[in-house]
Amino acid sequence: MIRIAYLFIFIFLGCNNNPTLPKPKAFLYKEFTKPNYKIYKNECGYSLDVNMTSIVNSNGCNLNLYNEEFKSTIFISFLKINNNLDLIKSDFNIKINENSKNAFFVNTSEYSDPKKRVFAKYFSFTGNTPANTYFFITDSVSSFLTGSLYFESKPNYDSLIPYINYTNNDIRKMIQSFQWN
Repeated sequence: MIRIAYLFIFIFLGCNNNPTLPKPKAFLYKEFTKPNYKIYKNECGYSLDVNMTSIVNSNGCNLNLYNEEFKSTIFISFLKINNNLDLIKSDFNIKINENSKNAFFVNTSEYSDPKKRVFAKYFSFTGNTPANTYFFITDSVSSFLTGSLYFESKPNYDSLIPYINYTNNDIRKMIQSFQWN
């Protein structure tokens, strides 16, 4: 009889009408302000539009564009072409292939403006990759510029996607506004 009483008490207290369901994974939603740009002129013969929130650190012909809010940096390196364009492009492709190992998808786009002698290629990676974007800009004769986007965090594409998209728009603006001086 006592066992039956314990059984009824257990059933009565153990059952409720609110089943526990697993909660879906949620990510922070970020509202971004409309970007404003300024022209950055470099002593190495090029200029481009840079987001005004970026902190520009110049080291000779190379630039680091740091976004303090996103904890991200766009690294830009400038190289002179000395009959070695194929070698430079080969080194760039090695970086792309290394970075692609953790990517689910690589989106590639090209930009060219023959009047300004600007030819660019842009790579955006979907997945937990070290760099989320790579790009290069060249005049195909004497100058080659490479860039890459890195965040100061463990790669987690799902949580970084709003920041990646915002920064990729800045990169597209840099490419489209790029000029050789």
